[in-house]
Amino acid sequence: MMMNRLTTPGLKLGSSLLCTTNLIASRTSLPWIISVTRRFKHEYAPRYKDQKKKQKGRVPVRVGGSIKGSTLQFGTFGMRLKSEGTRLTADQLKAADTALMRYVRPLNNGQLWRRLCCNVAVCVKGNETRMGKGKGDFDHWMVRVPTGKIIFEMSGDNLHERVAREAFRKAGDKLPGVYEFVSKESLVRVGLHGFKDEKLIKETNYYQKLQEKPTKEFLNVLKAKEPEYRLFRGR
Repeated sequence: MMMNRLTTPGLKLGSSLLCTTNLIASRTSLPWIISVTRRFKHEYAPRYKDQKKKQKGRVPVRVGGSIKGSTLQFGTFGMRLKSEGTRLTADQLKAADTALMRYVRPLNNGQLWRRLCCNVAVCVKGNETRMGKGKGDFDHWMVRVPTGKIIFEMSGDNLHERVAREAFRKAGDKLPGVYEFVSKESLVRVGLHGFKDEKLIKETNYYQKLQEKPTKEFLNVLKAKEPEYRLFRGR
């Protein structure tokens, strides 16, 4: 009986230690999994510990006919800004994202591409605050969107055009500004009233143009590559 009394607590101690080690292992592995899943998940608000305060700035107005970010690159259908350039906050984009995902989840191989990322930190000061005393505290993230910029793209095996139009219509109601539906056949918007055909746009070889009409800076770069100048470089 004495041996049983002495050995029984030992067994309980060993089993409790085994349970605690398993519990600690499970708890230590759980945050790592959560951090990995969050690391590869799109977030409209950047996860910066220290936000760099920026000026308000202005939304750029494209006057040179640039089509950067104005064409479909991934999906079948998309939504782009039709009205004048505006500022979109992270909360507004997240609300539109939630409305679109309700249509993307039931699709076969349905995917939603987010073409914007909020990179401007907005700081706000309280009402009736005296001038000075530095910039206000950080409030939220936002992004500047020029006219013709693609906001979202969508694709799926069984995605119908009517479903995509309805999804983007509901997403546009969550955002400020006027938006339009685009497809692969749509012309590229280069302004409020200007359009371009992507197939007719020729790529410009700027290096060849510099060789035909070189500038003073380009001639200095070419001159620095000659052997007699490379010999005494860094002295």
